[in-house]
Amino acid sequence: MKKVIAIFLASILVFSLAACGETSGDNSSKAETSTSETKADNTSNDSNTSADGKTLIVYFSWSNNTETMANYIHDKIGGDMERIEPVEAYPEDYNETADKAKAERDNGDRPKFKQLQFNPESYDTVFIGYPIWWYELPMIMQTFFDTYDLSGKTIIPFNTHEGSGDSGTYDQIKTEEPNATVLEGLPIRGGDIENSDSKDKVTEWLTGLGY
Repeated sequence: MKKVIAIFLASILVFSLAACGETSGDNSSKAETSTSETKADNTSNDSNTSADGKTLIVYFSWSNNTETMANYIHDKIGGDMERIEPVEAYPEDYNETADKAKAERDNGDRPKFKQLQFNPESYDTVFIGYPIWWYELPMIMQTFFDTYDLSGKTIIPFNTHEGSGDSGTYDQIKTEEPNATVLEGLPIRGGDIENSDSKDKVTEWLTGLGY
């Protein structure tokens, strides 16, 4: 009788190990985001993390000024954070990047970005950051809004600039995501981002939003 029980328990153990092995796939590969795909196609990847109502900070940054601002926010509120990475990197030279950004704007381009690890549609609140390029959203951010449907979400924009404030982009985001709630954003001059006053502004802004 003991031998029968031992064989039975051994069989259960082998089955359990086999089942675990089938669920241990590698989800680390990065895929390109294409504007020819629908929003549903871009957000159906099961490898994207489920947020369970948490907050995501997602941003695009060329000179790292917007990244610094994103880090200030993350230090205050926590949550998940991810940088939008273009498939084709922008030049390191400022003037070359400015020329490329202007051509993208004039042509209505939608630059591709690498697939995000975190799916913005899985979050209740999404902070969205970017620099102002030619008084508008960078065109890669247009790709972002074409890709993700943030209906029912709370969007909190933030941006860096060199004198143009938010340049009307917060209202533009409301147009891009008409079924989302867009809260008061915060613009900070990129040249001042390393100053302690800028970090204090971020803290004051977040406190006013209830963080």
